[in-house]
Amino acid sequence: MKSKVSLLIAFAAVIACAGFIFLPAEKEKTSSTAEEVKWLTYDQAVALSKKNPKPIFIDVYTDWCGWCKHMDKNTFSNPKIAAYLNKKFYSVKLNPEKADSAHYKGKAMTNGALAAQIFHVNSYPTTVYLEADETLLQPLPGYQAPNDFNRIIHYIGENQYKTTTWEDYKTNFTETVE
Repeated sequence: MKSKVSLLIAFAAVIACAGFIFLPAEKEKTSSTAEEVKWLTYDQAVALSKKNPKPIFIDVYTDWCGWCKHMDKNTFSNPKIAAYLNKKFYSVKLNPEKADSAHYKGKAMTNGALAAQIFHVNSYPTTVYLEADETLLQPLPGYQAPNDFNRIIHYIGENQYKTTTWEDYKTNFTETVE
């Protein structure tokens, strides 16, 4: 009987040790190291571009726009897109429904006037691309999925629009971010 109890205790000890050995490892807690877009106001982007010229990217959005939120969640939160925007552009979040004002080529105007009169925005989301000197390149209305948006920002960020048609560029651009 003693040998059975000793054997049972030994067996229980082996099972207990095996349980600790095969426990799933606790996941390391890591801080979020994914890059995020460094959003600026319009005036901040213009001031920075005067010191160090880069194109200006503008996300024209509203608080109630579902597709705007979808673009924030799926496109702008992509680490590769964020890194590229931060490297090649000054990025602006512009809500035309806010009472804020901005200065376009030195002229003070509301965000709404800037979006409608200067950038020709009439739907949300619309992405707007400017040269470093505030010259309008293109407003693009509508939601843009990460891979589509990535293609566009490379086209502008690499100055390909100056020498290559969009049709030729998008046919040859193969980099994906998803």
